[in-house]
Amino acid sequence: MSQPHPALSPRQRFLQERQRRQNMTFAVTIVIMLVLALLSALILTGIVSAPFGNSFSKAEKFATSGKVPCPPEKALPVDPASVKVQVLNTTSRQGIASDATEMLTAAGFAPAEPGNYSTEYAGTVEIDTGIAGVVDAYTVARFFPNSKVVLTDATDKSVTVLLGTFYDGALSADEIQQILKSTDALTAPAQCLPLSDDDLELIANGGQLGAQSGQSGQSGETPESGAPEEAATEESAS
Repeated sequence: MSQPHPALSPRQRFLQERQRRQNMTFAVTIVIMLVLALLSALILTGIVSAPFGNSFSKAEKFATSGKVPCPPEKALPVDPASVKVQVLNTTSRQGIASDATEMLTAAGFAPAEPGNYSTEYAGTVEIDTGIAGVVDAYTVARFFPNSKVVLTDATDKSVTVLLGTFYDGALSADEIQQILKSTDALTAPAQCLPLSDDDLELIANGGQLGAQSGQSGQSGETPESGAPEEAATEESAS
């Protein structure tokens, strides 16, 4: 016959109840931590999407003035004769803008007279244009290796080519013909920013919205800054 349990004193009952509550608290805490750890692992591996912050983490940045825009997806080069382009020499090297202009002429463009710019661009080639001229600019960029297209505030489709410190010179006749024979879509450079839907619509409409709002008459911008206000109409040593 088992011995009856001795009656607990009030203090013993208090300590026993406190221990029971502590054990329950620890158990619940451990379960919650395990669930959170499992959920975090699922979110990090992409199996489960986060229930909050999606709009912030997925916010897409679009190209603005001074940035490198991506060409529209699957966009093809335009007819060179339709492109309004001018070449400016930003360096002290003589004749390079004239040579580049002659190269564009040989490729079917009808460029404006070459010119000089007072501030040297410390790069290879920068090609400036407004939103409406992005496809035109990338069409021109094919003839300037290692060039980059930079978006400006221009409202027309004019394209300005800024020859910089590391410009290597005009392409050969064979290289020009090879580019002209290519039927590939325009290539988006690394780190370019996409255009917004409104910008893409403007391009699809042939830049008509920009034309209606008035043409600025500026041929481009200084490297990632403002318009080349001091550009000469003719190259001094062509």
